Amino acid sequence: MKSILIKIIFGFCIVFSINACHTFEHQNIFNQNISKNSNVEMLNKKNKSSKFTVDESTNNSDMAPIEMPKQTETVQKITLQKQVEIPNANQFSLDKFINWNEEKLIKTLGKSHFVKEEGKLKNYQYHFKECFIDVFLLKKNGVYLVNYIEKRPTKLNGAINIKACVKEIMN
Repeated sequence: MKSILIKIIFGFCIVFSINACHTFEHQNIFNQNISKNSNVEMLNKKNKSSKFTVDESTNNSDMAPIEMPKQTETVQKITLQKQVEIPNANQFSLDKFINWNEEKLIKTLGKSHFVKEEGKLKNYQYHFKECFIDVFLLKKNGVYLVNYIEKRPTKLNGAINIKACVKEIMN
């Protein structure tokens, strides 16, 4: 609640400070020139028969002439022609990692965030935004093989969104 209130106050201060510079003493030059030009056109239309036009009276302006910035060319955006399909994306399961060796696991999921080793058991922990993954490896014939995988929420006693977790692991 406190952070939301701070964000609102900060946003209000930014808006106020941006708008505070446009006082009567220093008005926006671009708006002033646009309104002056539109008034000149209207007065010229009314006074066509008169010899004196408004253009002649506005030449003695207090401000220096400013060139308007030129628009940059826009780049044409095109959608990609070829769609890349991920094979068996909907059938992804963490159970496929079982009986993988340690080297293959690291090549696929990357280096783990935490490693705990006790005797024949090794635990790799991977931390994602949506969940934590614990991969338990057992040593058999001098090689560590994946024996069990556990998914758990990032917050203590929190709920886990398995679909979001699996999607994040796939990426």
